[in-house]
Amino acid sequence: MERWMAYFANQLDDHEREELAMSDAAISGAMDAASVFLADDDERWNYINRQMAILDYNSGIQDSREEGLREGRREGRREGIGIGRVGMLAELVRDGILTPGQAARKAEMTEKDFRKAMENLEMSNEETP
Repeated sequence: MERWMAYFANQLDDHEREELAMSDAAISGAMDAASVFLADDDERWNYINRQMAILDYNSGIQDSREEGLREGRREGRREGIGIGRVGMLAELVRDGILTPGQAARKAEMTEKDFRKAMENLEMSNEETP
């Protein structure tokens, strides 16, 4: 483990690097592969371009995910406000302050849809402990 850490630290002089390569065949192989890789400009640029494409892809995925979460929160807030408004109007209907028709108009719904929304609210309140 220490030899690999020394190799990756990249702070060895040529003599120390040679000793390290002689002491571990795997490190020697890694050093040979790095030399071949660094010597071939086309291979190095292909690698760099692949890595950049991967980073761009991952960044795009992350950005899309964050935008989806923001949109979901906005939609959830709008839905929650709508449910709260219908709930408040339903209370006014139950208290006899508004008729279902008046409440439906204030909710910008048909009376039939408002009554259905009231029923759904009542059912969800019964299911909530």
